Amino acid sequence: MRELEKWLARVLLLNSGLALAVSLGLLGQAPPARMATFGVALLGFLAALLSLRRHRAGAWGGMLYYLPQVLIFHRFDGGWQFSLQAGVSLGVSLRVAEGVLVVNLLALVLLAVTAVVCYRRARQPATAS
Repeated sequence: MRELEKWLARVLLLNSGLALAVSLGLLGQAPPARMATFGVALLGFLAALLSLRRHRAGAWGGMLYYLPQVLIFHRFDGGWQFSLQAGVSLGVSLRVAEGVLVVNLLALVLLAVTAVVCYRRARQPATAS
């Protein structure tokens, strides 16, 4: 189980590092979207560092990092949109009457694996280190 947790923390570190580069303008992104991406990327980066040190808050922070990335919605008329793409994205596009709904499958899988890690950690008895 520890190897899975290490792998998950490393993927989170890579994903959030890429998102930090995007939000700082190194890889190109429109200025209004940078602040939200920066906040989520910083959360993911700190969560990855905590996860590498095996803190419980790291796994919960990873869940908070992946949760807003699962669903992305773009309206056809240019109205209200929800889009937060921080890190690597692999998704499925669904065309609905008002716009396009994108389900980020990579974020969904990583969210599910992180939830399993959190659940298993919660069920383990606390041990003194």
